[in-house]
Order: sequence, then C-alpha cells, then structure tokens
Amino acid sequence: MKANNRGVQAARWTALALALVIAVSAPAMAREPAVEAVRVALQKPGAEVAVAAAERAVAAHPKDADAWYYAGQSYGKMAIQASMLSKPGWAGKTRDAFQKAAQLDPDHLGAREGLVQFYTVAPGFLGGGKDKAAAEITAFAKRNPAAAHYLRGSTLEGDAAGRELRAAVKLAPNESKYRRALIGWLDGRKQAPEALSVLDAGLARTPDDLRLLYMLGRHAAVYGSRADEGLTALDRVLARAAMLPDDVSVAGAHWRRGQLREKRGQKDEALADYRRAVALAPRLDDARKDATRLAAAMK
Repeated sequence: MKANNRGVQAARWTALALALVIAVSAPAMAREPAVEAVRVALQKPGAEVAVAAAERAVAAHPKDADAWYYAGQSYGKMAIQASMLSKPGWAGKTRDAFQKAAQLDPDHLGAREGLVQFYTVAPGFLGGGKDKAAAEITAFAKRNPAAAHYLRGSTLEGDAAGRELRAAVKLAPNESKYRRALIGWLDGRKQAPEALSVLDAGLARTPDDLRLLYMLGRHAAVYGSRADEGLTALDRVLARAAMLPDDVSVAGAHWRRGQLREKRGQKDEALADYRRAVALAPRLDDARKDATRLAAAMK
C-alpha cells in the first residue's frame, strides 16, 4: 500500500511539474544574453544546467521579468527530475519565480499562465487551489480580456474549454497562441475540418507565422490532405530552423516532412528526414520507427 501511495504521489508531482514547464511557451523576441542562455539550457535534457543559468540570469537582471519567467520553467523542470523529498521545494520556487515575473511585468502572459497552471494543479498545502487560479484569471481579465478567456479555457474541459478558446480567438484574431490552442482542442475532439478552417483563417491573417505553418504541415501529414501545401509549409519552417520559437520542434518538422515525402514516393528524401529527426531528438520514437521501417523496405 505504501509503495502504491508513493507511486500516486510521484504521478501528481510529475503532473504538476509538466503543467508548469510544457503548458507555458515563450514568445520569440530579443533577450538579454544571460536570459537567452536559460532558454537554450531548457532545451537540454538535464535540469541542473538550466537552473544554474537561471540563477545567474536573475542575479544579473533581477528586474527582468523574462529572467524570472525562465527561472520558473527551470525550477519546474527540476521538480520533475528531483527526488520526492526535494520536489516541494522546487515547486515552491517555481511558483515564486512566476509570481515575481508577473509583479515585474503585469502583462507577461507566460508568467500568468504559469501561475494559473500552478494554482490549478498544485495541492493546497503548497499554495494551490482552483479558487486562486480563478482569481488570477479574473484579475488579468482587466488587463487582457482575450488572454483571460485563453487562460480560463486551459483550466476547463469539454465544451466549456472550447467556448473560452473561441472567445479568445474572436477577441484577438491575430494572436496565434489562442488560435493554436483552439486548433489543438478541436483536433482532440476529432473535429479536423473545423480545426483546418481555424488554421486557414489564422494563416490568412499572419501568413508567416512559423507555428501555424508547422501546424499546417502536421495536419497534412496526419490527415493526408493538402499534402503539397503541407510540404511547402514545412520547407518554410525548416528554412528558418535557427529562428524557430521554443514550441516548434525542428525534429518534429523533419519527421512530418519525411512522412509527406514518403507519401509522394520520395523515399530517399523521406529517409533522410526521418534520420535527421532521430539525430535531433533521439527519444522521438515514432520517427525512429518510420526510419527503421522505410530503410528495411528500401533494401
């Protein structure tokens, strides 16, 4: 029984830390070199390097909201990897860092999102609580109504989440973050035609949005429709690989492009993409399986 309780507790800690790290994506913008170093360190497997970089960043730039925001992500990543005894301390540091970022920049959506996720998932003894999440969203609504709908949608499920995300997109149709969340929600509900319609509307407004272009390529690879457009979109994404935002995977783009190339009969090019995806992300098992399968078929 004790072992089972430990497993449940570990799962809860992992869910909390993943919510804090994965749900929060950073805007692509110029940053102080010390702050940018934290963002880069977060892309690496271990959390220690990111935490060390974060400590240097907040020490050098104590009034930089992004420094504290990335520190929160670093601490959240450490909370995933730390021992059970250490997890509460790292979770608390995560919350405090996001709070500091929000104090320094009340309009910082990433910090607000981190806090909402923390309050929604964290247990009460750590300062969590859905009432606190709701209060955070209500307070933020006075500054950014569309973002408040987006944040509220992130805490809800089912049709209620969809209504909030649609409201966010309606209020801020050029903000791809809200649109991408709605597309993800629609995909999860197996509503691919509407998801594609929302995606097309976004690209009509912001045709160079790399995140939306990636989503078009992914849609084409998953559903097998508009393959030529999807391939072109992924070509554009990979042509700017060095400039991609945090939440667009270069490895994922190669994998999806490989799938589209394979469907067109371009087996050599597809295999090269699969292998490049695996080289960039060794844990991308689906790309590895595709590479193995195609290589065997080509012998």
